[in-house]
Amino acid sequence: MIKKQLLICFLLLLPTLLWSAASNFTHTWWVENITGIPSIIVGIYFLFFLLLLLCRYYLYSFFCLLLATLWLYQTPSQHYITSSCVDPLKVVQYNLYYTNPDLTPFLNYLTKTDIDLVVLQETSPWHGERFMALINNYPYQFGGAPTLGYPSGQMIISKQPLNLRAQNTPAGHYMISGIWQSSEERPVSLYTAHPPSPRTKQLWHERNALIGSLERLADYSPYADTLIIGDFNLSANTKRFNTIYNDYHTAPIQSWPRELKGISIPSFTRIAIDHLWIKNAESPSLSICKREVLPQFSGSDHSAVITYLSVQ
Repeated sequence: MIKKQLLICFLLLLPTLLWSAASNFTHTWWVENITGIPSIIVGIYFLFFLLLLLCRYYLYSFFCLLLATLWLYQTPSQHYITSSCVDPLKVVQYNLYYTNPDLTPFLNYLTKTDIDLVVLQETSPWHGERFMALINNYPYQFGGAPTLGYPSGQMIISKQPLNLRAQNTPAGHYMISGIWQSSEERPVSLYTAHPPSPRTKQLWHERNALIGSLERLADYSPYADTLIIGDFNLSANTKRFNTIYNDYHTAPIQSWPRELKGISIPSFTRIAIDHLWIKNAESPSLSICKREVLPQFSGSDHSAVITYLSVQ
């Protein structure tokens, strides 16, 4: 009887063992994509829980519920905060979604809220014109000029001076790099990118190459503080995420998918792909003291994310 129970428990544990093994296998694009979404295995175990509960196998159903809960805790939260966040710089990043029909709530938020830097992805020319209207609040803007356009759909606006340039990769994707004068005494090296979504093997390779190129570019940062921001289309629940930008501090936040075709997606199914990394070469250091999603905006499959940076 005991052997039978142990065997059944082992069979129920088998998906966890296989998933854990597969998550270390980073050389196959579709395996990395699937294992980067822990809500899939959460759903599998929750289904097992319901089926076993209906069959009145209460011990095994509880075991599946326990495993589902443990996997659920592997997903990032929607907020991160440290004990101290004094006079912070506020950075908002948002993948607008090219067909987002109404930016008015987001534009009103930027007008009424003291935000220092805004990094945007999937910016269409129509979106860019709307942000140009914020020139009094955000006098420094990168993106939208006739000879520049929106490199890989990116646009950056700031209350402090920007000195940025765009450079492309062999695959035609753009990286933005330069200086953000966050204060008179503290210039920050700023790097942004929007690698492609790894929907195919080719795009997966292009995404990985862009991430590596940006890391090498940031190695030449001339200032003590180096900031990397963007929608990287890389789940924080992957081995690859844990091996890139090792010298940087980050705080993954659930940001995607917020909604699909107007239908809200439960928060526990979301993953972190809108990332911010910061590295400091000197003390006192500029660090992440708080990070959270801004859930009030609709029209995009991403949530906007705000990060608070404080000198510590």
